[in-house]
Amino acid sequence: MKTHQLLVLALIAVGLSACKQECTTGGTSKEASASAATREVASSSVSIECSEPSQPSPGEPPVTNPPQTEPEKPYSFHPLLWESVRSEGKAWSAYLHELIEKDLGNDLLAGSEDIETFCPRYHTLNNKQRVNFWGLLISAMTKYESAHNPLSRMQETTMGTDPVTKKPVYSEGLLQLSYQDIQWAPYCEFDWEKDKNLSPTDPKKTILDPYKNLNCGTRIFARQIRNKRNIAVKSGAYWSVLIPGGKYTKVTQISDLTKKLPGCQ
Repeated sequence: MKTHQLLVLALIAVGLSACKQECTTGGTSKEASASAATREVASSSVSIECSEPSQPSPGEPPVTNPPQTEPEKPYSFHPLLWESVRSEGKAWSAYLHELIEKDLGNDLLAGSEDIETFCPRYHTLNNKQRVNFWGLLISAMTKYESAHNPLSRMQETTMGTDPVTKKPVYSEGLLQLSYQDIQWAPYCEFDWEKDKNLSPTDPKKTILDPYKNLNCGTRIFARQIRNKRNIAVKSGAYWSVLIPGGKYTKVTQISDLTKKLPGCQ
């Protein structure tokens, strides 16, 4: 090794020793030698820096890392009633929840004046849970309207003739709707011209399509909530199962089912 290289290494060692003492003891006895060593090393294209760890200024709180929070888990929807009896029930549920959340949230998610009859702790639920509640309520209505049977039909003997079909009024499908509804509810996509030549319970009928039926019926229901501010109403109800004290009322049975939603009680 050349003499010049040995000299550089010796100077580095002296500089490091001086810095170590200055940084750890804060003393001044080695300042001159450290400065000289630094100058010599600098002249040999080697630099040595000595610095103390940064400390907070007097009166400043120590720097702390923010607490780590786990990401919120996606909400898992509680099964709707038809899922246990219909193979296509999960698909109906997914469709209904999306319909409520994306299209009908303004009418439904705030609740109703009688909401605590059906879900006592409704106002503590988050939006996903509220969507789940309304889906459960609709599925409870279909339990008593059609037994979750999308091909269900019943003649309404007191309602005369359907102005669309020119035949006796029938309530049909999951939510027991009628062709005459298209006269005042434009969102009901029932087409009598397509259906009139099909058999009464043909699943190809537009009114018996479970998705068209749910879309129409749920929007009619949301309209009732918007206008009446109540789920159970004595007048102006489309469904007799929601008329308290009525001959066909199922208000108590429906509320017993919706209260089972986790978070409602």
